[in-house]
Amino acid sequence: MLYAPVYALARVLWRVEIEWRGWSTDVENSRSDSSRIFLLAERMKTGALLIANHRCSVDPFFVQLVSGRRVHWMVAGEYFKHFLFGPILRSYQAIPTNRAGVDTTSTKRAIALAKSGRFVGMFPEGRINRTSSPLLTIRPGAAIVAMRAGVPLVPIWIEGAPSGWEVYSALFMPAKVRIIVGQPKRFEESLQEGSASRQDNICLEESTDASSQRLQAREDAVAWISGVMQESLKMGGHATEEIGIAGRKWLDS
Repeated sequence: MLYAPVYALARVLWRVEIEWRGWSTDVENSRSDSSRIFLLAERMKTGALLIANHRCSVDPFFVQLVSGRRVHWMVAGEYFKHFLFGPILRSYQAIPTNRAGVDTTSTKRAIALAKSGRFVGMFPEGRINRTSSPLLTIRPGAAIVAMRAGVPLVPIWIEGAPSGWEVYSALFMPAKVRIIVGQPKRFEESLQEGSASRQDNICLEESTDASSQRLQAREDAVAWISGVMQESLKMGGHATEEIGIAGRKWLDS
């Protein structure tokens, strides 16, 4: 019931095309019906953090369209108080979070859902990008959740999404949207691609105090999500753009 209106809008109003960048065709070849569209839930059996660029208010619809399974979005708590959006968010089992500071409860909820095999959705930019830049500065929260849950990050690039100044504007704007889904990226793989100095730090973890280990974990999260979002930029044709990190005071906390 929740998926049907999203699918209808995608087919009729937004004319969505989905591209699976670097994915194996084993799933398609294993079924007799070659006309079927195989979604993310059929391509991977574990939980995951789905991360995407954020250009309009209906971007969660596009991510939901490719997932094939409910996506639990982390959404600012004030939207749950809205007379219209609140009931919708609760029906989608979104996770209310506090944008003003650290929200331990929502983070634990997201980790538990991802660890249990669910999809959790987050926009690393933290807000809708209304600038000419392809990507705003990003936050490492998604990587921290994925690290603690032991699940991969799945990069998704959305281009051509309808953009209006009001939250509901996109629901009435025709568009031609392209969704590019990249391969799952695990933290262990990012370590293998990392520097030799980081590998040395792993060997010395037992001799470091808890505070240093937390700091190292947060720095690892920044490096991991920066690499994954750099892949997203490449998928969207912005390979020369650089990733910026929003605020670094949290690294010292």
